[in-house]
This record gives sequence, C-alpha cells and structure tokens, in this order.
Amino acid sequence: MQVRLQKFMADCGIASRRHSEDLIRDGQVRVNGIVRTALPILIDPDKEQVTVGDKLLEPIQMEKPVHVLLYKPRGILVTRQDQAGRKTVFDLVKAIPQRLFPVGRLDMDSRGLLLMTNDGELANRLTHPSYGVEKLYIVTVDGKMSTAAIEQIRKGAWLGPAGRGKAVRTDGLKIKLISSDRQFTTLEVRLSEARNREIRRVLARVGFRVRDLCRAAIAQKLTIKGLSPGEFRFLTDAEVAWLRHASSREYQDQKRNASQKWFERKEIDKERRRLLKATAQSDAQQKSPPARAKSGQRTPLPRKPARRG
Repeated sequence: MQVRLQKFMADCGIASRRHSEDLIRDGQVRVNGIVRTALPILIDPDKEQVTVGDKLLEPIQMEKPVHVLLYKPRGILVTRQDQAGRKTVFDLVKAIPQRLFPVGRLDMDSRGLLLMTNDGELANRLTHPSYGVEKLYIVTVDGKMSTAAIEQIRKGAWLGPAGRGKAVRTDGLKIKLISSDRQFTTLEVRLSEARNREIRRVLARVGFRVRDLCRAAIAQKLTIKGLSPGEFRFLTDAEVAWLRHASSREYQDQKRNASQKWFERKEIDKERRRLLKATAQSDAQQKSPPARAKSGQRTPLPRKPARRG
C-alpha cells in the first residue's frame, strides 16, 4: 500500500511530518538511492527503500504512542544533534526509551511548552495550519509600546525571507496588552500558525526587541503550570483526547460557526442601537417647541380668505 513519504518518515520516528517535508526538500532523503525533492511523493514501504542521510528506514511496528510535555529552558536547541555539541531537548528526555520528536519549534532564545511524541498523526494535526490549533505566548519587549504600534501588529507585516523562500505578509497577530511601563511591555500573543521566528520578526518590524518569549499554552488547556525549566511530564489520557478533539475538523468548524454567530449578534446589536438612537432623535424633534422668530423680523400673519361675489 502506498503512503506519503513524510508520513512514513514520521511513523519511523525520524521527525514530524512538517520537519520530514523540510528534510525531503533539502535533498537529505533518497528513495531507492535517488534524491527526490518534489512533493508529494508516494512510496510502498514494503517494496521501496528510503534513506535519510546514512540511515536506512524500515517498516516498523508502531510503538505505543508516547506524549510528553516539556518545559524547554532558554539556551536549549530543538534539534536531535548539534555539531557544536550544545545541549538539546533530547538531552532532557533521554530517560524515555521511545524515539521521540518535537511537535513544532521553539528557537534557542525562547522558552516554554514543547510537546514531544512518537505519534506522527497527532503531531501533524497540531502543527499543520489547516487544523488551526492555537498556541499562546507571553512576550516581553523593551520599551513602552503605543496603541498605534499594537494596531499595526494586528494588521500584519511584510517579512523578508528567512532561509528558504520569498517575502511573505503575515495575517496579523492576535495580540493583547497585559502591562506596560517606560521600561517594558508585556503582551499576550495567540497563533495558529507560526512561521520561523515570526513573533520576533514582526515586533522588530515595529521597532521592538523581544526580551523574553515564553510559550505558555497549546490548545487552551495544556499549560506549563507545575513544571520548572527542564522538567517534563507525560500527558494524561484525557489531555491526549482533548488534543485530538481540538485538532479535529469538527471542532474547528464549531469554532468558526461560533465566531460567525458572535459576529452576527454584534452586528445586530449595533444596528439595534443605531435604530434606537435614530428613533430617540426623531421623538425629540417632534416634542421640541417651534423655533422663535429672530429679533427684528415679523412673523407673517395668516392670509384672510378672499370674499366671493
């Protein structure tokens, strides 16, 4: 049976589907000894050989899914190996025997919640933008941010290419001001799809340097509460069930419908207030006394009816 190459790689524990796609495009994957970079690529794992670097992948029996919530500290890389020998998130979870991969990215200077798993299907749903799973970040920047700057961030910004690709325009960040003084501004940022260092790059476009960036929650209910930097815990069955539900098409449809109904109610209320205001103004005009004639002007007398005959 044919499957997508990135799904096969994720099932083998190489990386998430999205990271596997990056490996394919970078020319690090061979199918039957031939480098293939144009997606989609369908393969038959029982008949074709797939090599990632020097490692030959073989169809494996799926292990029991493992889901880990890690509090990534600053200064730790989200990668399996680092040529400079720097510490990675895999050093923090080396006590877990299963081969895990990170769900999404956090750059070295960022901290906070990072999911790690061997569940390729769930990882794909949590990272692919079409599923709309929301991540919440608490961001602190240097300086006092004005209302105009916040509105500019909400409208979106052009970002130059980061590595591979062309300049893109962001859709705008869902941003909320938490606190602000002369030295620092703290913001709450919500994203369903995060491009490479998107928050830092957007804030830099409006002249603010990020001092601290922490991913605090995923899918509303999963948070880093109770964990210290470098610590991890296994997700409960209820938390995994919630992630599957929150990344389902049905849930996203419910959210869109609820958002549409909220917008419709808001517009109806706005129209109702407009009509009430117009009615009140009309009533006030009808009840007001007739305007007096200006001084020096005579009020015209009513004409007498003409006599007949």
